[in-house]
Amino acid sequence: MINLSKALDIIDKHILDAGSEIIPLKESYFRILGEDVFADRDIPPFNKSAMDGFACRRADLGEILSVRESIQAGAIPNFQVEPGTCARIMTGAKVPEGADCVIMQEFTQINEDGKMVFMGKDTNTNICYMGEDIQQGELVLEQGNYLNPQNVGLLAGIGKTEIKVYNKYSIGIIATGSELVEPWEKPESTKIRNSNAWQLMGQIHNLGHIPIYYGIVQDDNLQIRAKTEEALNNCDILFLTGGASVGEFDLVASVLKSLEFSIEFDRLAIQPGKPITFALKDKKVCFGFSGNPVSCFLQFELLAKPFLLKSSGAHYQPSRIKSKLDREFSRKKSDRQYFLPVLLSKNGYVTPAVYHGSAHLKALTEIIGFAEIPQGIKTINKGEEIYVRLV
Repeated sequence: MINLSKALDIIDKHILDAGSEIIPLKESYFRILGEDVFADRDIPPFNKSAMDGFACRRADLGEILSVRESIQAGAIPNFQVEPGTCARIMTGAKVPEGADCVIMQEFTQINEDGKMVFMGKDTNTNICYMGEDIQQGELVLEQGNYLNPQNVGLLAGIGKTEIKVYNKYSIGIIATGSELVEPWEKPESTKIRNSNAWQLMGQIHNLGHIPIYYGIVQDDNLQIRAKTEEALNNCDILFLTGGASVGEFDLVASVLKSLEFSIEFDRLAIQPGKPITFALKDKKVCFGFSGNPVSCFLQFELLAKPFLLKSSGAHYQPSRIKSKLDREFSRKKSDRQYFLPVLLSKNGYVTPAVYHGSAHLKALTEIIGFAEIPQGIKTINKGEEIYVRLV
């Protein structure tokens, strides 16, 4: 049994090379950027109004001002603002020459002569200045960035319509277990529905890769071997779920050995998620996850996620924050690093989720992440600072 840090070091030695391709912007969501991207213009490209109101000179705030024009967003101002004048202006519109502030419409009044009177004492500038967000030629996204909707929006904003990204992996998924049936089947009294495969497919989709589901396989060496060989003929990466422990019918590791895979590790000093297999053969990679859904989910987040992101050219760091526990937590044994499912509490701390163990699938639907209880620590006091790994 090895600790998480050692397992990650082993995985890092076997990162794959995805290669890259050029794709249109509309297909770039949730991919990994394969190039540095630079701005083609200043943003904003001109001084623009931050709100609806009147563009004027600050020196004229105490005066009654003639309204020379109304400037809509996208329009070019016709007049320069001169002493004693102003322009009605809409949010996002170009500020006319001569104006050095925009008065909020709420603080103005139009008199009977159609002139504008400022009803306040002072005003903020309320102008977004040219280039204050991004300057032409500036590096806006580095190679290795994950293209979430915010980043894709930024690419659109600088006119980047063709994007170099790292290629997707096709990742095979096999669910092992004679007790499993598919979600559309009605289970007999001793059967359960297969949730792990569907959970894994979503986790893979979130990283921009392609899950290929090979179905459920009974706890039988020959069946698992045949399905594993089929999947490996089409995929470089294979995820198996179930059969990772040491019971009579936990067969994944022995099947992989029979296929001449090297088992790099099969026990991890974490709870939940102790039984997990990481195996290699040439450039083929297999993860054997636990059959318990919480363990399977956590194992993916801790190990498979960094492997896939790094193999896709991403600059990966886990999303961890410091927080405080809003109640005391204790455990009987401390021989493993413990990952405690937690919710956000009303006081801004975190609180343990209702959690009945690694088979408690519903707990995953409510949590913000897992509080990390270090190996060797039995008690975390109320208010004590801890790391929380976000999901």
